[in-house]
Amino acid sequence: MKGRIDLSVNIALIAEGGGQRGIFTAGVLDAWLENDFDPFDLFIGTSSGSQNITSFLSRQKGYAKQLIRGLSRQKRFYKLGRGLVGGNVVDLDWYFDNTIQGRFALDFAAAKKSLGKRELLITATNSRDRQGYFLRPNGNSTHWRKLLKASSALPFLYKEGVKLTPRLTARSFNKAQAPQADYYLDGGLAEPLPVREAYRRGARKIVIIRTVNADLHAQSVWINKLKSWIYSSGHCPKTIDYLVQHEQAYRQELAFIADPPDDVELIQIFAKDHLRSKSLGSSDMDLQHDYRAGIDAGNAFLQTS
Repeated sequence: MKGRIDLSVNIALIAEGGGQRGIFTAGVLDAWLENDFDPFDLFIGTSSGSQNITSFLSRQKGYAKQLIRGLSRQKRFYKLGRGLVGGNVVDLDWYFDNTIQGRFALDFAAAKKSLGKRELLITATNSRDRQGYFLRPNGNSTHWRKLLKASSALPFLYKEGVKLTPRLTARSFNKAQAPQADYYLDGGLAEPLPVREAYRRGARKIVIIRTVNADLHAQSVWINKLKSWIYSSGHCPKTIDYLVQHEQAYRQELAFIADPPDDVELIQIFAKDHLRSKSLGSSDMDLQHDYRAGIDAGNAFLQTS
């Protein structure tokens, strides 16, 4: 293992969401896989970040890049017109069905093995109480896949959410109880950047892979885009309430990052230059650019950690 990271403390890795901009995270993690670097005790993934962490644990170098470039750019996956006639703008069912077999198959067995006794938490937002929950995969590939889908199910884009019946104890930042069987949506709505949760769970060195540019602090990247989609649909459903909640939660996490407790070290990994890709609808050229930026950032981290 390369790098000089201190192994005497509890180390957490947090992967922010961001849709196709997660290809930057994919590059960072592939650089670490290339160097056999995985000192983490706790993993927390939000939305596309949870997919990236899962493929990192499965040791499938290049998989997340392939998924973003190969599936998320297909017309079957993303079609804005479907939302205007009552359908899902984003076809998450088709997307995750493709991870079961074939060239897009995700090796959950390998991920479970490399995770071992460490902890992986996938964030999801309960559609009923709007609380964020941190859900643990039980090792079963179907269950794990459903958690990934729920964590990525943005309202308006995937309207109903994903019905989950979690059987394992999972606690949110402010609600210590097991989640109920219910519909769950994108984890980024309630827990967009769960740094405080990692700290609460004992992590004292927290590495955060960001999918926004270093000078963007007000909100995560997809908020303005999602707002424009909602307004163009001719009505403003309760999705707007989710966005307000998201913005408040995001600012709270940024405040914690800006002024953390004395006993924790926070390391944020940003792209050196501005990312070019978007949440959805990115060109392949821009995706390749951001993947290379991730490789560079991952290698730079190894040289300085």
